[in-house]
Amino acid sequence: MSEENKTLRPDLQETAEAPVTPTPEETPAPEAPTAEAPAAEAPAAEAPAESESAAKKKPGRRGKKQKSEDEMTEEEKKEAEKKKRNKPKNTKESAKRLLKYIGEHKVRLVIVALLVISSTAVSALSALLIRPIYATVQSVVLGEMTDGDAAIAKIGRYLLVLSVAYLLASAFQLLYTRIMLNVSVKTVTKLRRDLFNHLQGLPVSWFDKRKTGEVMSHFTSDVNRVNDLVSDSFPTIISSTIQAVMTIVLMVTFSWKITLTLTFAVALMVLTVIVITNKVSPLFKKSQKAIAACNGYIEEYIMGIKAVKVFCYEERSKARFRELNENYRKIGVKANIISGFMGPIMSMISRLNYVLAITLGTISVTRGHMDVPTLTTYLSYASGYGGPIVSIAGTYSAMISAIAGAERIFEVLDTPFETDEGKVQLARIIAKEMGWEETEDADGTLAWKVPQDDGSVKFVPVKCDVDISHVNFAYVADKPVLKDVSAHANSGEKLAFVGSTGAGKTTITNLINRFYEIEEGEITIDGISIKEIKKDDLRHSMAFVLQDAKLFAGTIKDNIRYGKLDATDDEIVAAAKLANAHSFIMKLPNGYDTELRADGMNISAGEAQLINIARAAVANRPLLVLDEATSSVDTRTERKIEIGMDQLMKDKTVLVIAHRLSTVRNSDDIVVLEGGEVIEHGNHDELIALGQKYYQLYTGLYEMT
Repeated sequence: MSEENKTLRPDLQETAEAPVTPTPEETPAPEAPTAEAPAAEAPAAEAPAESESAAKKKPGRRGKKQKSEDEMTEEEKKEAEKKKRNKPKNTKESAKRLLKYIGEHKVRLVIVALLVISSTAVSALSALLIRPIYATVQSVVLGEMTDGDAAIAKIGRYLLVLSVAYLLASAFQLLYTRIMLNVSVKTVTKLRRDLFNHLQGLPVSWFDKRKTGEVMSHFTSDVNRVNDLVSDSFPTIISSTIQAVMTIVLMVTFSWKITLTLTFAVALMVLTVIVITNKVSPLFKKSQKAIAACNGYIEEYIMGIKAVKVFCYEERSKARFRELNENYRKIGVKANIISGFMGPIMSMISRLNYVLAITLGTISVTRGHMDVPTLTTYLSYASGYGGPIVSIAGTYSAMISAIAGAERIFEVLDTPFETDEGKVQLARIIAKEMGWEETEDADGTLAWKVPQDDGSVKFVPVKCDVDISHVNFAYVADKPVLKDVSAHANSGEKLAFVGSTGAGKTTITNLINRFYEIEEGEITIDGISIKEIKKDDLRHSMAFVLQDAKLFAGTIKDNIRYGKLDATDDEIVAAAKLANAHSFIMKLPNGYDTELRADGMNISAGEAQLINIARAAVANRPLLVLDEATSSVDTRTERKIEIGMDQLMKDKTVLVIAHRLSTVRNSDDIVVLEGGEVIEHGNHDELIALGQKYYQLYTGLYEMT
């Protein structure tokens, strides 16, 4: 495992060492298939069954006394904590926040409300035409009306009005559905934009603790569920609620006594909703986590497809995915079965209520309190009395699932940004008679703009003298990565860090750019603590060439320009020549306009690293950090770019982290780290003469792994 994995992800190491039985959603997928991987994963396959079995045997069911935390076993405590995590933390608050997003389209929502009311009112009131139709038929049957043609004409007029009413209601429904689709698209677009923008401000440590697929699931499954809620469920809920209220009001006008008797069904339906809500809400949140685990594994599998192939890991990968997918299926089936009870129960209550309405209505007719046409109209309303509530219940699953998804999104949005208390900024300055003066001219001298206590500003020209003084740091408490590390590089000097994997070399780069904050000690640049420098300005003073060359989908030109967004084409070509990338770029079909796939999958790793070096060259920043910069380049290419690298490092302070000691021979100071501590430092000749660890590493007497 690379040093970066061991230092950036200490939480995973701790998890791997701890004697904890993983659950399906907590078990990390293997980073790369190895011979040991199957044995390591074996317990994970049995974990779900053991967990479910243990859960069934646990006390605390209804009617039994709940165990206190002190009485629980470790396994029971973990299961209780897992259930607590799966339970939505604040469904009401999430729903309110989601409504705020929807509420930004007030005008459209008002129009939708008016159209829904109009559509529902026309549908409900049109049923009143049933009474005169039946009254006309009854008068013909009883002989009260003998002119058949007149009766047919009269009924025809009613039917024509009824048809127009239904057409009008359908037109209103079509309009408000179209508007709500527009609202839903705009709502999820803003939600997705806010989520993406918020991610930009989160600390690197937040991403280090999460899989890419898990983060991506917020943009896919979570957002899609919210979209379904807004576009489909909301109009249904609104129209059904209005329809239910209007139906009850009209029923009361016909017979308040019978209607009052039938209202017990409403109470029964509400009780059903409450019971099922309490049961199914945690399951839907658990389902969202399960699909996130699936997405994370799929992303990991695709990124590591070459390793999967060369190690013939396909069967194990399929088995692992089946496990994750089966876990998602089980949770989804359980959640949908429970929520699926809603519709049938509501329909049953509604039908029983209709039978009661017929019974009571018939009695009312026989006693002369109601005529047959009135009863027929009343029953038409009673038959649809539970319909709106059943419709609302039908949207229940989507509503709870969407709120669970929204809650997961809001959890990310509530994650605080990385703190930045720095006040020192970068500025361009020019010399004037009275001293330094800030300028917008790009040719001005780069300087630190340091606020003073009296409100004035002091300009400190950027030289990039770097001082690392007694730094202590740990990713995980009680597991220090750096222990009292000190080093210094004057302006224009080259400071190198070497040592075994896990010695803490990459951690230094994470601290100097403030991806993580120093716990003890201090790092200063030009005498200014990096904690006092604004993070953006601090990072604008540095150019990085990391071990893993990250390229983006787009042209080679665009990828090099990533280091300086306003770089001209001539500057890009000059930077590529400096990095010795120009020759291979010109051999490509479209030269600098050649389209790269994500991560530069259509060029070699060495070529990708050359583009990465060119990106740093075009940035032209005073402090250059090279973290295993030539690890992906063969020795022949490495020698080729040494001259270019020397040009790149000219007049710059350079921090180098390297496994290949040949790349650090000309460093002004070489710091040898072991176990997070400095055990030697000096230039190459001094360390060779010392004859200790560096000498052993350089001569091959000690293998650096």
